[in-house]
Amino acid sequence: MVAACPVFPQVCPLPVFYLSISLLLYLLALFFDGALMSGGRHMPALQMLLYGPWGMPFGLYQWFANPLLAVAILAHQRFRRMALGCGLAALYLAASSFGIDRLPDSQSYDFNARTGFGAGFYLWLAAILVFCAGQAWHCWKARSAADMPGWRWLDVALIAALGVALYAATQMPSLRFEPGKVLMPPEQPQSF
Repeated sequence: MVAACPVFPQVCPLPVFYLSISLLLYLLALFFDGALMSGGRHMPALQMLLYGPWGMPFGLYQWFANPLLAVAILAHQRFRRMALGCGLAALYLAASSFGIDRLPDSQSYDFNARTGFGAGFYLWLAAILVFCAGQAWHCWKARSAADMPGWRWLDVALIAALGVALYAATQMPSLRFEPGKVLMPPEQPQSF
């Protein structure tokens, strides 16, 4: 059973391709800046994805939207309601990013005021929103797990591309980040 859009039944691809669109938006987000900071500094979205867990000591838990979205995507067919719940929790965490005031810079390791978000952030947020909308549509229409859309070759290719992007990012010197320099206060010069 293929769900159709009630407004444009032959035109709207969201209910059928929501997973592919969500994965594509997520992949595109990694190629843009995630946050804009004072002093003209910026943080790439790919770097934010790699080093997000290091925000926990500073009360920055928004990164956990990523594993929640991953669980939701993996469970989208068999556990459709749980997947929707994980997606909505991811959306809540992602939206709570608007409350972040300052972030550590990867060059100087100083905290800088966040002045805005880059295109990568908005694409990431859109990816989660598209997933939640598509999953909610199917939870409302589907009577069983068999009615949920399965994996398409495009979905698998996009997941593989995400894996390649993450691996390549770990090899880029420009994205290196030493969390210890942020966690440890700078040494003060001692005078005698």
